[in-house]
Amino acid sequence: MAHQPTIVIDTYGGNSAPDAILTAAAKQSLSGKAQLLLVGDAAELQRRLASLSYDPMRLRIVGAPAPYPRHTGDALAATQAARAALPIALDLLTDGEGDVLVTAAPPAVAWELSCDMLKPIAAGVPPALASVVPTLPRSSGDDPFALVLDVSGTPSHESESLVAFAAMGAAYARVVSGVRQPQVSLLSTGLGLDDGPPAVVAAHRVLKKASDFQFVGNMRAVDIPRGYADVVVSDGFTGHAVRGLLEGLTDLTIDAARYAWKSKVTWRAGLRLLSPGVGMLKRVSEFKEYGGSPLLGLEKLVLVANPDSSETALANAIALAGKCARRGLSTEVAKQLDATQELWQGGTS
Repeated sequence: MAHQPTIVIDTYGGNSAPDAILTAAAKQSLSGKAQLLLVGDAAELQRRLASLSYDPMRLRIVGAPAPYPRHTGDALAATQAARAALPIALDLLTDGEGDVLVTAAPPAVAWELSCDMLKPIAAGVPPALASVVPTLPRSSGDDPFALVLDVSGTPSHESESLVAFAAMGAAYARVVSGVRQPQVSLLSTGLGLDDGPPAVVAAHRVLKKASDFQFVGNMRAVDIPRGYADVVVSDGFTGHAVRGLLEGLTDLTIDAARYAWKSKVTWRAGLRLLSPGVGMLKRVSEFKEYGGSPLLGLEKLVLVANPDSSETALANAIALAGKCARRGLSTEVAKQLDATQELWQGGTS
């Protein structure tokens, strides 16, 4: 019988907390694929669960002292709740009671507390927050996404860190997306070996020696949506900016299509011809395919869902967490780091 993971769920995260995450967890409990630990106000959660269908044998509440934010979009209340609840959730991971954490808390808070409370998989390897971005379909896999890491907003100026990010991203693509030989690229200013800042140039020279994944060279930001690689490696500051820009352009495209649909009949006719592409863009832009960004490089996996995630997206985040745990993602990341240890330790030599 396959191992059934235990998923810790932060019920405070997200702009619609706790309703959306609670409904998603209740439905996921009926799948019978995982045990779920809900961290939140016990009395409030019990009251709300009374109106939902769920499996009480697979869903347990772990009490937390913080009240739920009263108003949607109250950033201060959301941050205060996250700082009260996430340490409890992370303790469940460190104590071995949980395998993976799902949270829609403010990403900066989730990043800070996770890095403070969870041990790194390998000494000297910084954690990386990854994000999926929509791309054109690729021959290497069925998912029209690329994994971009790091997007935490934290600069990484060492080539060893970039090489480690490549290893972790390749492990994720192999385990979760089923890509046997992931294509990995470095985000840079040009395609040449010597293009980009010194850390990128040094990492490029090291990654050319990798054998556990296919290094396809440098990539410009404009090429990410074209699907040239399964994994795109960047420092956290640049990756954060690129992800924000791509999300903004996606939102702009959807808003423009909605405006055109309402404005003129001729524009509406044109959009009907483009509807398959616009529909795909809308689907991936709403975070409904993956639901969460993995925080890689720590002893236990944390999935950080977008605070605007819908119930569907949160349900998919919980399902993704179970998939990652069942397939032993953290173990595979550790193996990939071990296999490339000489690369990321000797990256600048």
